[in-house]
Amino acid sequence: MARRLDRRVQRTRKLLRESMMALILEEGYDAISIQDITDKANLGRATFYLHFKDKDDLLLDVMDELIGDFMDQVPVLSEAQWELEDSKAIQKLFDFAADHYDLYRILIIGSGGITASRQLQRRIAENIERAIQREIDENNSQPLVPPKFIANHFAGSLLATIYWWLDNDLPYDVEQMASMFQKVSLMDRNTLMGTGIHAAETSEEEKNKKKRREKTKQKRGKEQEIEAAEIAVEQDEQPAAEDLAEDKEQL
Repeated sequence: MARRLDRRVQRTRKLLRESMMALILEEGYDAISIQDITDKANLGRATFYLHFKDKDDLLLDVMDELIGDFMDQVPVLSEAQWELEDSKAIQKLFDFAADHYDLYRILIIGSGGITASRQLQRRIAENIERAIQREIDENNSQPLVPPKFIANHFAGSLLATIYWWLDNDLPYDVEQMASMFQKVSLMDRNTLMGTGIHAAETSEEEKNKKKRREKTKQKRGKEQEIEAAEIAVEQDEQPAAEDLAEDKEQL
């Protein structure tokens, strides 16, 4: 009985999710009402409130479903977007975005899109933050800013890039987008994690040390020259002083 009830609940929620998605794409999130959703799903309003408190709550459920698919189909999301070593893995992100254009439309249509987009960014950021923390633990990295800030920065960058790409009718192919995103993000990653800037500082420090060594060497060389000159002068003056002493004795 419980299993049958569970299947019924799942079926009802699925109907409500599908009805909302269809209506958003047809009319926009702001234009639809709970009545519209239940009419399309052929369900009563009372049934709706058994599962969701309002349409925002249903939208979050819709997004959880879509984001779950996103995470399942792109299992290397956090590693691909954070480690940035495998361009093929990054391509999967753009492939998925292109194949799920309806998701993008939901994210940009009306006020509901703001809620949905924030939820997607939060989920991506959580994955990236876990990847950052693993790197810190394994490599003893010292990021310049807190991991949570870095994770949100990269999640936002990824979504903004995907939105721009879709909004401009895919001006570059998936391979080009992956390559460009990889190059730009890798520079940010190395700097924020301290690897890039530390390397630059180390190089600059070595240059400064070399300059100091050269100056010290030059200074010592000059001191040695002066010392040699003084010794030479002393050696020249010593016979003259001895001759003068002998002349005085003879007198």
